[in-house]
Amino acid sequence: MTLHVRDRLLPIRSRGPQDGRPVILLHGFLADSRQWDALTDAVDSRIDVPIRWLLPDLPGHGVATTTFPNTPGWPHLNDLLKRSLQPHLRGPALLAGYSMGGRIAASLAASGLLNLRGLWLESAHPPLPEPAQAQRRAEDEARAVQLETAGLSAFVRAWEALPLFANQHTLDPAILASQRALRLSQDPHGLAQNLRWYGTGTMPTTLALHLPTHGVAGALDAKLLGRLPEWRAFALNCAWTILANAGHATHLEQLDATATDLAATIERAFS
Repeated sequence: MTLHVRDRLLPIRSRGPQDGRPVILLHGFLADSRQWDALTDAVDSRIDVPIRWLLPDLPGHGVATTTFPNTPGWPHLNDLLKRSLQPHLRGPALLAGYSMGGRIAASLAASGLLNLRGLWLESAHPPLPEPAQAQRRAEDEARAVQLETAGLSAFVRAWEALPLFANQHTLDPAILASQRALRLSQDPHGLAQNLRWYGTGTMPTTLALHLPTHGVAGALDAKLLGRLPEWRAFALNCAWTILANAGHATHLEQLDATATDLAATIERAFS
């Protein structure tokens, strides 16, 4: 199925006072802005700084199922995000993202299109070396075809069986049920187009981040830990906190520690 692509603005959900410090959170794949509800509540309870949370649904997700730029490519995505977010900003912001959202946040920060105080990443992989990009694009194309042919339920079952999420079986069943419901509320065709346009194998390899960058990663996320040193090629001022007993989704698996880290980053950014 080919989606009808409309170059319109992304929907932005906001929380907090209008005059709060702006913090932009970009969600991960197979989710939408609701992914951040527990984390934003936890951060608000830890910090005296009033925060204006800006929570977009990214292309192909949530209510942005058909909201893509007219043309593929990360520069066009950066421009769409800038045009969508700028009307909500009343000063420099902190930009943050999880996994896919972290990669998109890094690209947007490197573009210089927004006035930013810093970048916070959760479990975000750096760009793949060019020789590995073609293989990853093929893998993401296979996932896109699976979404379009086998359907969302089968895809979600396969996604949750990935080794990346193996340690999540110890989480509260209510948390897992909520995560599954969020995944099953997505549109398979929007997700497929997102994979083709913004999968890991399409990420630009020429990022240059010149702003304070901090990240969190789970100690059980072995694949990401092995690649963290590669971020130094893109961000000289980058530090990572490794959270014990957490895998890829630290905001689910270690909510308190993730909230504490993000709250500290916000306080530094706006001090």
